[in-house]
Amino acid sequence: MIDFWKLTNDFKPGDPVQKYMPPGQLSPFTGRVLAVHPGLGCVDVQWTFGVERVVSDEIVRINPQLSLYLPPTLDQSYSSYDTRKASGVSAWRTIEVPVGFHRDLATLWNKKAREIDAYDWLWRKYTSLGADDDAIKDEVAKFYLVAHNLADLRIQQHAVKTAAYWVAQNRQYRVTQSELESRRPMCPKCGTQMRKTIYKMDKGARVRLWGCPKDLFLLKRTDILGPDGQPVEW
Repeated sequence: MIDFWKLTNDFKPGDPVQKYMPPGQLSPFTGRVLAVHPGLGCVDVQWTFGVERVVSDEIVRINPQLSLYLPPTLDQSYSSYDTRKASGVSAWRTIEVPVGFHRDLATLWNKKAREIDAYDWLWRKYTSLGADDDAIKDEVAKFYLVAHNLADLRIQQHAVKTAAYWVAQNRQYRVTQSELESRRPMCPKCGTQMRKTIYKMDKGARVRLWGCPKDLFLLKRTDILGPDGQPVEW
């Protein structure tokens, strides 16, 4: 069971974030945390298309380097402008499509529109404004491809971590190769070596956990994956 209230405390106003959308996608746009509501387990986020209240496990704080892969008009991280400018990244057609195109595309993605439906909607609106069909088709396909790839890229960038780290909405964690070999995960919160424990639930049910002796962070053994996402049984 996810402790949404505790998870909410991981965020603070001003944090740049991306949205998680199952199965295994991260938004090709960023938002900025406006307010945190620990009592509700929710966070208010300002996206380019408006303010949204989301459950705390639906968003992740961004790695600034990921912003290089996002449409510039949808980047609210305030941290990648100089890097983007220096690198000359120009993968997005910000000239061939009208202003507002990527914002509408982000809105459709956020509403879980299928790629073909997003293309159809945008084609009907923006070809009437002079946008080229190839440009529209290319931007939509690219946007959805980036959404699929960003989650994997984020995992790869965490491969050098020295403790288990969160990789999925259902709070699964991947251990490093050294943890896998030692058969002892390190606490994702403080890095302390965790210990096996058993938690008794209602009606006598037992759940096998890993527990941190320092900050009492608990992790279900079934929620631990290997470095490549494989199940781990210790």
